Amino acid sequence: MSRIILNTKIWLFVLLFGMSFPAWAQSDDFNTWTKFKVNHKIDSRFSVSGDLELRMKDDVSRLDRWGLTVGGSYRPCSFLNLGVGYETHLRNLGDSDWKLRHRYHISATANFRYQWLKASLRERFQQTFDRGDSETRLRSRLKLSYAPTKGIVSPYFSVEIYQSLDDTSFWRADRMRYRPGVEIALAKRWSLDAFYCYQYASSQGRHIAGIEVGYSF
Repeated sequence: MSRIILNTKIWLFVLLFGMSFPAWAQSDDFNTWTKFKVNHKIDSRFSVSGDLELRMKDDVSRLDRWGLTVGGSYRPCSFLNLGVGYETHLRNLGDSDWKLRHRYHISATANFRYQWLKASLRERFQQTFDRGDSETRLRSRLKLSYAPTKGIVSPYFSVEIYQSLDDTSFWRADRMRYRPGVEIALAKRWSLDAFYCYQYASSQGRHIAGIEVGYSF
């Protein structure tokens, strides 16, 4: 059953990728995302985490937002991970105007591995509160990565769909992200994720270069 569900998701992602590709001919922006992540493993099942993120926009000429996230995860079995988290974002609106918004999310991630190929499917429910308004979305992400038994480098590619749970049609992709990257185990506790991401949205597309540094203990 799990294999059928996974195959269905793969074909859905491929179909939506093909449907949205012609819409990329628009005025895109270039952004950078920089993140520092800390993860603490309490035991074999529970862990807590936090991260600090800085995003730049307008062709890297202006600060977009600061973000702070704290969360926890629970692994009930070897292939399933459940997580919850809280985020706060300080966003730059321009003309010296800033706004603070809050978000919580609940996620479930299923992981599968066959020899060197690792696949993960994550479903995330999130709700964002912004100056009295709220926005609810379901995020579905499929990630494929090369995970050798020996070595420190793991290239990957992921596709993520944002679907609105508010008034708009559920089957309309509100936003999509296509992300190739490489994860590197720098040391026993340190890791690096370098990636390029194309974010498609009806308002404006974004080309994103990102770096994530992680520390685990």
